[in-house]
Amino acid sequence: MKKTNPIDGLSTILARHNHISTLDAIALKKSFKKRSEITFEDFLLAEGIVEKDELLQALSEYYQVPSCDVVGLFFDHYLMRLLPPTMMLKHLMIPYQREGDNLWVVAAEPDDPHLLVVLGNYLSHNINFMVGLPQDIRDAIREYYDQSNTYQPNHISNQHMERSAQEVHTPDQDDQRIPLIVEETVDDYESS
Repeated sequence: MKKTNPIDGLSTILARHNHISTLDAIALKKSFKKRSEITFEDFLLAEGIVEKDELLQALSEYYQVPSCDVVGLFFDHYLMRLLPPTMMLKHLMIPYQREGDNLWVVAAEPDDPHLLVVLGNYLSHNINFMVGLPQDIRDAIREYYDQSNTYQPNHISNQHMERSAQEVHTPDQDDQRIPLIVEETVDDYESS
Protein backbone atom coordinates (compact mmCIF):
# COMPACT_ATOMS: atom_id res chain seq x y z
CA MET A 1 0.00 0.00 0.00
CA LYS A 2 1.33 3.44 -0.92
CA LYS A 3 1.71 5.57 2.18
CA THR A 4 -0.98 8.18 2.59
CA ASN A 5 -1.54 10.30 5.65
CA PRO A 6 -2.49 8.13 8.64
CA ILE A 7 -6.09 9.37 8.80
CA ASP A 8 -6.81 8.49 5.17
CA GLY A 9 -4.83 5.26 5.38
CA LEU A 10 -6.52 4.01 8.54
CA SER A 11 -9.96 5.03 7.29
CA THR A 12 -9.39 3.10 4.04
CA ILE A 13 -8.17 0.00 5.88
CA LEU A 14 -11.04 0.08 8.38
CA ALA A 15 -13.55 0.47 5.53
CA ARG A 16 -11.93 -2.40 3.57
CA HIS A 17 -12.31 -4.66 6.65
CA ASN A 18 -15.94 -3.52 7.04
CA HIS A 19 -15.35 -1.91 10.44
CA ILE A 20 -16.71 1.38 9.09
CA SER A 21 -18.48 2.38 5.87
CA THR A 22 -16.93 4.64 3.24
CA LEU A 23 -19.45 7.37 4.10
CA ASP A 24 -18.55 7.02 7.79
CA ALA A 25 -14.87 7.46 6.89
CA ILE A 26 -15.61 10.83 5.29
CA ALA A 27 -17.73 11.95 8.25
CA LEU A 28 -15.02 10.80 10.67
CA LYS A 29 -12.42 13.02 9.06
CA LYS A 30 -14.69 16.04 9.42
CA SER A 31 -15.51 15.22 13.05
CA PHE A 32 -11.87 14.64 13.91
CA LYS A 33 -10.80 18.06 12.60
CA LYS A 34 -12.79 19.57 15.49
CA ARG A 35 -10.89 17.45 18.05
CA SER A 36 -7.27 18.47 17.61
CA GLU A 37 -6.38 17.72 21.24
CA ILE A 38 -6.24 13.93 20.69
CA THR A 39 -4.79 11.59 18.08
CA PHE A 40 -6.96 10.02 15.40
CA GLU A 41 -6.51 6.58 16.99
CA ASP A 42 -7.65 7.84 20.39
CA PHE A 43 -10.56 9.63 18.71
CA LEU A 44 -11.74 6.38 17.07
CA LEU A 45 -11.66 4.57 20.40
CA ALA A 46 -13.19 7.42 22.44
CA GLU A 47 -16.13 7.67 20.05
CA GLY A 48 -16.64 3.89 20.11
CA ILE A 49 -16.25 3.64 16.34
CA VAL A 50 -13.91 0.63 16.40
CA GLU A 51 -12.67 -1.87 18.96
CA LYS A 52 -9.09 -1.78 20.16
CA ASP A 53 -8.08 -5.03 18.45
CA GLU A 54 -9.59 -3.85 15.14
CA LEU A 55 -7.65 -0.61 15.36
CA LEU A 56 -4.39 -2.39 16.24
CA GLN A 57 -4.89 -4.67 13.22
CA ALA A 58 -5.46 -1.64 10.96
CA LEU A 59 -2.39 0.13 12.37
CA SER A 60 -0.29 -2.99 11.79
CA GLU A 61 -1.46 -3.13 8.19
CA TYR A 62 -0.91 0.59 7.64
CA TYR A 63 2.63 0.70 9.08
CA GLN A 64 3.46 -2.85 7.92
CA VAL A 65 4.86 -3.87 11.31
CA PRO A 66 3.43 -6.10 14.05
CA SER A 67 1.07 -4.47 16.55
CA CYS A 68 1.38 -4.62 20.32
CA ASP A 69 -1.18 -3.83 23.01
CA VAL A 70 1.00 -2.44 25.81
CA VAL A 71 -1.78 -2.38 28.42
CA GLY A 72 -0.91 -4.77 31.24
CA LEU A 73 2.58 -5.59 29.96
CA PHE A 74 5.52 -5.66 32.33
CA PHE A 75 8.48 -3.78 30.94
CA ASP A 76 12.08 -4.80 31.56
CA HIS A 77 13.69 -2.47 34.11
CA TYR A 78 17.02 -2.53 32.30
CA LEU A 79 15.46 -1.56 28.97
CA MET A 80 13.33 1.19 30.49
CA ARG A 81 16.38 2.78 32.10
CA LEU A 82 18.24 2.92 28.78
CA LEU A 83 16.01 5.74 27.51
CA PRO A 84 15.01 8.98 29.25
CA PRO A 85 11.27 9.08 30.03
CA THR A 86 10.89 12.58 28.58
CA MET A 87 12.25 11.35 25.24
CA MET A 88 9.94 8.32 25.27
CA LEU A 89 6.93 10.55 25.99
CA LYS A 90 7.92 13.07 23.33
CA HIS A 91 8.23 10.41 20.63
CA LEU A 92 5.60 8.04 22.06
CA MET A 93 7.75 4.93 22.09
CA ILE A 94 8.67 2.37 24.68
CA PRO A 95 11.29 -0.43 24.63
CA TYR A 96 9.49 -3.74 24.77
CA GLN A 97 11.69 -6.79 24.37
CA ARG A 98 15.28 -7.73 23.63
CA GLU A 99 16.24 -10.79 21.62
CA GLY A 100 20.01 -11.01 21.36
CA ASP A 101 21.19 -7.82 19.65
CA ASN A 102 17.67 -6.98 18.48
CA LEU A 103 15.44 -4.64 20.45
CA TRP A 104 11.70 -4.39 19.83
CA VAL A 105 10.34 -0.90 20.38
CA VAL A 106 6.61 -0.14 20.44
CA ALA A 107 5.92 3.24 18.82
CA ALA A 108 2.80 5.19 17.94
CA GLU A 109 4.36 6.16 14.59
CA PRO A 110 6.97 3.53 13.75
CA ASP A 111 7.66 5.05 10.33
CA ASP A 112 8.87 8.34 11.82
CA PRO A 113 12.44 8.74 10.46
CA HIS A 114 13.54 10.60 13.61
CA LEU A 115 13.00 7.56 15.84
CA LEU A 116 16.07 5.67 14.63
CA VAL A 117 18.23 8.79 14.97
CA VAL A 118 16.99 9.45 18.51
CA LEU A 119 17.33 5.80 19.56
CA GLY A 120 20.84 5.70 18.06
CA ASN A 121 21.90 8.28 20.63
CA TYR A 122 21.13 5.84 23.46
CA LEU A 123 21.25 2.31 22.04
CA SER A 124 23.52 0.11 20.00
CA HIS A 125 20.89 -2.57 19.34
CA ASN A 126 19.32 -3.45 16.01
CA ILE A 127 15.91 -1.78 16.29
CA ASN A 128 12.68 -3.47 15.21
CA PHE A 129 9.43 -1.56 15.53
CA MET A 130 5.95 -2.55 16.54
CA VAL A 131 2.97 -0.21 16.50
CA GLY A 132 0.89 0.59 19.56
CA LEU A 133 -1.84 3.02 20.53
CA PRO A 134 -0.54 6.49 21.48
CA GLN A 135 -2.52 6.88 24.71
CA ASP A 136 -1.64 3.37 25.87
CA ILE A 137 2.08 4.01 25.28
CA ARG A 138 1.86 7.34 27.13
CA ASP A 139 0.03 5.69 30.05
CA ALA A 140 2.52 2.79 30.22
CA ILE A 141 5.49 5.17 30.43
CA ARG A 142 3.83 7.32 33.07
CA GLU A 143 2.75 4.28 35.07
CA TYR A 144 6.26 2.84 35.02
CA TYR A 145 7.79 6.06 36.35
CA ASP A 146 4.98 6.90 38.77
CA GLN A 147 6.41 6.31 42.24
CA SER A 148 3.28 7.27 44.12
CA ASN A 149 1.74 3.82 43.77
CA THR A 150 4.89 1.74 43.62
CA TYR A 151 7.20 3.51 46.07
CA GLN A 152 9.21 1.00 48.09
CA PRO A 153 10.80 2.70 51.11
CA ASN A 154 13.52 0.09 51.61
CA HIS A 155 14.49 -0.11 47.94
CA ILE A 156 18.14 0.67 47.26
CA SER A 157 17.27 3.49 44.84
CA ASN A 158 15.57 5.38 47.66
CA GLN A 159 18.41 5.14 50.18
CA HIS A 160 19.59 8.67 49.48
CA MET A 161 16.20 9.91 50.69
CA GLU A 162 16.08 7.87 53.86
CA ARG A 163 18.59 8.22 56.62
CA SER A 164 18.77 6.31 59.85
CA ALA A 165 20.06 7.62 63.16
CA GLN A 166 23.51 9.19 63.07
CA GLU A 167 24.86 6.74 65.64
CA VAL A 168 24.49 3.00 65.70
CA HIS A 169 24.69 1.24 69.05
CA THR A 170 25.01 -2.43 69.73
CA PRO A 171 23.09 -4.08 72.58
CA ASP A 172 26.30 -4.65 74.58
CA GLN A 173 26.75 -0.87 74.79
CA ASP A 174 23.84 -0.49 77.18
CA ASP A 175 24.76 2.79 78.79
CA GLN A 176 21.29 4.33 78.75
CA ARG A 177 21.53 5.26 75.07
CA ILE A 178 19.29 2.34 74.23
CA PRO A 179 16.00 2.53 76.10
CA LEU A 180 14.99 -0.55 78.05
CA ILE A 181 11.61 -1.96 77.21
CA VAL A 182 9.64 -2.76 80.34
CA GLU A 183 6.55 -4.85 80.10
CA GLU A 184 3.55 -3.25 81.67
CA THR A 185 0.79 -5.32 83.14
CA VAL A 186 -2.90 -4.66 83.53
CA ASP A 187 -2.26 -3.95 87.23
CA ASP A 188 0.01 -1.04 86.29
CA TYR A 189 -2.81 0.59 84.33
CA GLU A 190 -5.44 -0.01 87.00
CA SER A 191 -3.34 1.59 89.75
CA SER A 192 -2.88 4.82 87.79
